[in-house]
Parts: sequence; C-alpha cells; structure tokens
Amino acid sequence: MTVAGFVFLVMIGLMVFNVPIALCTGLAALVGVLIADVPLMVVVQRMFTGLDTFTLIAVPLFILTGRFMAVGGITRDLINMSRVLVGFMKGGLAYINIVASMLFAGITGSAASDSASIGAILIPAMEEKGYDKDFAVAVTATSSTIGVMIPPSIPMVVYGVAANASIGKLFLGGIIPGILVGLALMAVSAVITKKKGYPRDKKVPLSEGVKIILKGIPALLTIIIILGGIISGFFTPTEAAGIAAMYSFLLGAFYYRELKIKEIPKLVGEIAITTGQVTLMIATASALAWLFAQQNVPAAIGGFLTGITTNTFLLLLIINFWLLFVGTWLDLSPAVIIFTPILLPIAVALGVDPVHFGVIMTVNLAVGLFTPPVGVCLFICCGIAKCSITSVVKSFIPFFVAMIMVLLLITYVPQLVMFLPNLMMP
Repeated sequence: MTVAGFVFLVMIGLMVFNVPIALCTGLAALVGVLIADVPLMVVVQRMFTGLDTFTLIAVPLFILTGRFMAVGGITRDLINMSRVLVGFMKGGLAYINIVASMLFAGITGSAASDSASIGAILIPAMEEKGYDKDFAVAVTATSSTIGVMIPPSIPMVVYGVAANASIGKLFLGGIIPGILVGLALMAVSAVITKKKGYPRDKKVPLSEGVKIILKGIPALLTIIIILGGIISGFFTPTEAAGIAAMYSFLLGAFYYRELKIKEIPKLVGEIAITTGQVTLMIATASALAWLFAQQNVPAAIGGFLTGITTNTFLLLLIINFWLLFVGTWLDLSPAVIIFTPILLPIAVALGVDPVHFGVIMTVNLAVGLFTPPVGVCLFICCGIAKCSITSVVKSFIPFFVAMIMVLLLITYVPQLVMFLPNLMMP
C-alpha cells in the first residue's frame, strides 16, 4: 500500500471514531510524514503556509457580518420581505423559507448561520401552521446550502486561495447557480404543497408590504457593497469583508437598534472560537494536501481517470460523484483545501475554467451539508425541530434530486456560471 493510501485510511478511520475533522487531517498528515521519513517540522511549516495569506482574513470578517446581522434583527426583516414577495402563494411558508435563505445568503456566506437563524424562526412557525415536521426540516436545511453559493461565500474564498483564482469572479459565478437551486427547491415545494394541501400565509397589504421592502433594502445593500467594490477594483475581497462587517454593525446598532454595544465582546468571543475551528481545519488540511502532492497523488489520480475514459462528459460525471461522496463525510473547507490541488489540474486539462470548477466544487460539497453523516445543516435543523435524523431523511430525497439536476446543469452548461464573470470582470 502506498503512503498516500495508508494516510487516507488513517483519516477515514479517525472519522469513524468521531474524532474532530481538524485532528483527523492533522494526525493523518503527521503519520504520512513519519512514514515518508520527512522532518516533522514540515507539518508545522505547511500548516503555517496554508494560513499565511491576507485573503483568509475575510473568513472571520464574513462570519462576524453574519452574526451582527442575526443579532441585529435583520434576519426577521429578511423573512418579512420574503413574506411580502411569496407568502401569498399556497404553501407560502415553504417559499418564504427558501427566498429568505437566498436573501440571507447574500449577507453571511455561511450555510450554518442560515440554518440556525432562519430555522429558529420558521421551523416552529411551519409546524404551528400544520406543515409536517420532516418537510419543514428538509426545506430549511436544503435551502440553507444556498448560503455557500450566492456571494459572499466563505468556501469560495477558501477555494480562491487554494486555486489562486479570482474571488470576485467566483462570487459572480455563484449567483446564477444559487438562484437556480432556489427555484428548483421551490418547484419541489410546490409539488409537495399541492399533494399535502399546505395553507397560504396571510397576505400582506400593499402599503405595509412597501414599508417592509423599504425597511429591508439597507440590509440587501450589503451584497451591493461587497460585489460592487470588488468588481470595480475599489477594494479587495478581504477589505470588502471588513467593510461589510462595519456596515452590518452600524445597521444593527443604529438603524435597527437591536444590536447592543455590551453584546460585542460576547459576539467577538464566539467568532474567535468559530474562526479558530475553521483555521485549524484549513491549516491541517493544507499539510495533508502538501503530503498528497509530494506523493504525486494528483498525477496518479489523473492517470487513473484518463485510463478509465478520455470522454470529457464521463470524466466530469466521475468527478461530480467523487465530490458528492466526499461531501457526505468531510467538512467543506478541508475538502476544498485537500481536493482542489488533486482535481483542479484534471479539470483544467479537460478545458474547464478554474472559476467554473470552483463553483461546481462548491455546489457539490454544499449537498453534503444536509446529508449524513456530517451534514451540519441537517443536525442544526433537527436540533431546532427536536427530531431524529432518521425520521426526516426520506423527506430530503426530492430536494436532493432537484439539487443534483441543477449541479449537472451547471456542470455541462458552463455559460450559467461564466456569464456574469465574463460580462462584469472580463
């Protein structure tokens, strides 16, 4: 057995025993270095190198933006905006859930934040209105994954660093796929709503609806500030994240007046813990990715795949299946760090643009956010609904199929991803 193969088995074995992902990748890298007779200092060096980039500072700043938005009462206003836009339809709360996730995605860039913030409000509301619990959980968990597609997207920042790709183009490339996923989930909800006879939400009067929309516009300006600044070249993605955090703080504290100054130290402490977890995963995954590269894993996998077939359609299908499998057991950020150096050269050799491949990779791994055994969005929503995972898995199948259809569409119709980047950042 090769060193890389043994290391991969060590990582999987540790995951089976529920060892944290950061330790799984770090210990696996350590074992590989010992077997390959490489100085132990290399592990530390590669961990440091993986974090030694200015762009990654955007990650905690986008997380902070999301927390300011949630605590500042902005989540409620986004839900109210969604109620104005789609609440009048039959099964309106399901549509409100999905549209709110699409709006929230344009602010936080985190699926977990979406699940926790929107799920805490809408899952109980849907149950109260007579929606089945498993349906409410499925809608919330699957729509939350849009948070890593529509900009700003934390995984796209990580991919941009790993692939040395334009983060601005990645952000633009994720907009149409994110909207397509939202529409696909709404189509599934429509079919289930008709079958189950779920109720309409209360129609909002026109005058009240206008007030709600106007009140929510300042929150939606966040995405305009982020994308507009990056596309125009006025500031970098990291600077955009800092400005977005400051803007969300000002909104929550002075416009909505629900974010209290005394809460800031607690929020910063929470963000520090979350950032520590994310950066440790990135650091250890960087060390493992270096070990795989040192053992010529990318070339070996490329040779293996091209040995099976040289058909571009089939090779992309195989890559998609592999990423879907990876997403079920490996967290999104370390998966991006580990597999981008392995799969990107294969994709580029097939003529796939690195930006296009980054969006394909993000959507693939996003599916893993609501599939067992890792499925962080699934765990959060089940926790809110106080139900077991096994009791709701069946309800996820139609939504899973819808997302796979969108994934295949953006894989084989690259214009859906590349239209906006080519138009706005040629």
